[in-house]
Amino acid sequence: MKWVIKDYDTPIIEVWESFNGDLYFVAEKHPDYCFGFVRLYNMPDCAEWGDFPTFEAQSLVYKKTLGHPALWKVTQQNWSNINSYEQQLFNKEVAKNVA
Repeated sequence: MKWVIKDYDTPIIEVWESFNGDLYFVAEKHPDYCFGFVRLYNMPDCAEWGDFPTFEAQSLVYKKTLGHPALWKVTQQNWSNINSYEQQLFNKEVAKNVA
């Protein structure tokens, strides 16, 4: 079983969410950057695959906005909740039995 972005087969290994609703789906982690799918809350139609720096994501975790972290890692047990507001963008793919 793996989690994937709708219409793509690339497995997601981490999900980050910002205080304003931006979502960062990490497919690959490298020492200086991540590769994944980014969906900005205010521009959902412009969602795309690309690189984004890990240091930027990590530094935002410590930034406080209204007393809350500006960006946090979503635990895998809560990934299914993402579909509640994103119209099936992120799905759990169940392995198919091959006869």
